[in-house]
Amino acid sequence: SPIIQRYSPSLPSFSSPARPLPRPPTAQTFSDSRTFKKYMTFLETGSDPECPQLPDRPSVIIGAGRIGDLLNMLAEAPGDDVVLRRGDSFPNDLPKDTPIYVATRNDVLESVIEMVPEERREDLVFLQNGMLEPFLRKHGLADPKTSIANIYFAVPKLGADPIDGKTPSSPDGLTCATGKWAHAFAERLHRGGLSCTVAGSNDFRRSMLEKLIWICVFMLIGSVHGNKSVGDVATFHRKEVDEMVTELGHFVKYTLAVGMLPDLTERLCQYAMAVKDFPTAVKEFEWRNGYFYEWSMLARKKGVDDQLPMHTEYLESGKEMGKINF
Repeated sequence: SPIIQRYSPSLPSFSSPARPLPRPPTAQTFSDSRTFKKYMTFLETGSDPECPQLPDRPSVIIGAGRIGDLLNMLAEAPGDDVVLRRGDSFPNDLPKDTPIYVATRNDVLESVIEMVPEERREDLVFLQNGMLEPFLRKHGLADPKTSIANIYFAVPKLGADPIDGKTPSSPDGLTCATGKWAHAFAERLHRGGLSCTVAGSNDFRRSMLEKLIWICVFMLIGSVHGNKSVGDVATFHRKEVDEMVTELGHFVKYTLAVGMLPDLTERLCQYAMAVKDFPTAVKEFEWRNGYFYEWSMLARKKGVDDQLPMHTEYLESGKEMGKINF
């Protein structure tokens, strides 16, 4: 089966010759007065209005898997939290103005929204990986005060000690949060010795997209090469990682107007080595690789150049070889 010969010489030849990446389209951008106003508020008050300094408190945790269990264990007092499992109803007698941590898989987020009363949805704290923005817009939650966490720590199994997401270039940790309950979430993690910074919506969005690129690149390359660990991908397939990270990073810059910080590939490889034994698999396609693939299919439909040719070729070749399902 054809696979990407120009990136992995040891693999069978790819049917089409190597071609340079198409140049992404450019667009005129304009300044946003809201960003300036937000910065001036920060200078005057020393705090970010998007992330009020609300302390940790008894909370609701939806989901009792590895992340939900960890958050419950890190409560200030055992038994303070209300943990909701599959099939449970949202209690009507809960105190208002408390965090509602959503520690579930992405594919049940619709049911979570349906379960939580509309007047309490501003207290939701989303802990999922992937591209959540279309989902949040759909439900009227695309607001800077919506609480979202970008989790870089890993919990190997239920009840196990977490592995913090620290790297040589980010010794203070990579996990960050934004929105109404960002400080409360960070305080809870700090109680357990885990790192977490609080970021405004702009900086958080860059962090979220960087993690999305990491997942899409490492899971895809590792899957195509036989479900290698992320550490093996960083060690033995660095050239492929370099090219795909660059491709996705450019696409994000020109479509979402979010530029990645310098040395992106090096940072992502450092994180891969921090969790080097983590296995690779293309999962939750709609929320991860599917976000980019949808753009590629739109380009194909319109008869224009695919801005993500390497990503598309790896997905389609992996599917042809039976290593990826989508």
